[in-house]
Amino acid sequence: MLIGFALIIVAVFLCCALLFRLSIYALPLFVAFLAASATYRSGSGLIAALAAAAIATIFLLAVAQLALAFAKSDLTRAAIGVAFAAPAAIAGYHAVHGIAAATMPPSAWQLIVSLLGAGIIAAASWTQWNRARR
Repeated sequence: MLIGFALIIVAVFLCCALLFRLSIYALPLFVAFLAASATYRSGSGLIAALAAAAIATIFLLAVAQLALAFAKSDLTRAAIGVAFAAPAAIAGYHAVHGIAAATMPPSAWQLIVSLLGAGIIAAASWTQWNRARR
């Protein structure tokens, strides 16, 4: 039982580390999913949906890089950072809430831990995005 508990702690730690590293890709993944879903629902095939997802993601990242390159004000850069951090915060909230629901009884602490996790994941995404643009 002790080995199982230790393995669960390691698994939760690794999932959180993966979430931190991949939080910067929450917005591109969301855009890719929307493009693929819209293309597939319009009657196109699976290949067209995958192509639309790839094109939309590449276009989003290119536009964001160009906007950051030509942005003169810090407000514009902050808006781009918020656009990438907000979906990461939502994904972080749901991931931490799932972990909290599995490890603690239902209470207000689940919500508090989930909101704290969302803020930490959003800050990690913001930090990674600022590091990536330099």
